[in-house]
Amino acid sequence: MRLIERYFCDKANCPSVLLVNMRPSVDVSANLSKMEEIVQLAHEKGANMVIFPELCVTGYVWDDVNDPHDRRVRDVLREGENGNIGATLNRIRDSLRDDGRGLEYVFYNNARKKDGAFLNSTFVLNPSIDYRCEDYIYDKVFLPPVEERYFRQGTDKRLTIKTKWGCFGFLICYDLCFVELARKYAFKDRVDAIVTMAQWRSEAVREYPRMNIMTDHYYGTLWDLMNSSKAAYNQVWSLAANAVGPHDVTGDYFWGGSGIWAPSGMAIVRASNITQELILVHNLDIKGQRFLERDDFDYHIDFARFYKEIKDEGSFPMQLP
Repeated sequence: MRLIERYFCDKANCPSVLLVNMRPSVDVSANLSKMEEIVQLAHEKGANMVIFPELCVTGYVWDDVNDPHDRRVRDVLREGENGNIGATLNRIRDSLRDDGRGLEYVFYNNARKKDGAFLNSTFVLNPSIDYRCEDYIYDKVFLPPVEERYFRQGTDKRLTIKTKWGCFGFLICYDLCFVELARKYAFKDRVDAIVTMAQWRSEAVREYPRMNIMTDHYYGTLWDLMNSSKAAYNQVWSLAANAVGPHDVTGDYFWGGSGIWAPSGMAIVRASNITQELILVHNLDIKGQRFLERDDFDYHIDFARFYKEIKDEGSFPMQLP
């Protein structure tokens, strides 16, 4: 897997962040081996954080018309479920440091079993954290229809992690479409960065024939747009890891485009939309750059002064003749 390295600034005390633009398969063992290889490379390259895409252990779920009881999908979820891969997770966690001089955090997403149901969950691996503790787990809130067949919806509980480099909040794929959740991370929890893990598809057609405008990668356009707007609207960093390439079973294509968007909304680096890549950005000044851009133009001040909840009282549609 190709590694692309960039340097954001010369401040060596800022974190180096590795984004994994990978193609998870439905082969759990192969995915786990790939994850361990990537973590080992992160150690060698001096990364402080690794961010994997959504369902990196099991691959994405699918709708199989020839399997009305979804046996194959559920078998894969059971095999890769977080409680069944403890040996791999413990090896990764035991290899991590907590002194600012090496790899400290691995953020990954996987299925987990709770009260007889699966949840689509994000976990934090760190030497001082028990990744099984509910306090350090984020469950996906917004589930697209295919996921509703396999996962139970998460609650409104947000997850924030305070580190020496800043405060991080978490979203999972479709959560990205709902601006209120990201806004609460930014304006209530005061995070410096929002981490999004996804299996975001690319292929959808939008056409405006009289304007001679057409795209068959509309979902991919949304991925770029929403990560950019999430960062700019909330004046926080957007760190996003997405799957790339065709699904093993359905052939549905995932957009890739894992990247980092500054609080300005500008993309500073993006991975391929076609191939697997690792993107490593050294010395990412998360706190410093956010303060710099906010000092230049801080609309949180005006938001706090003027914002009020929009209520439906007195609102109704008017029918014109």
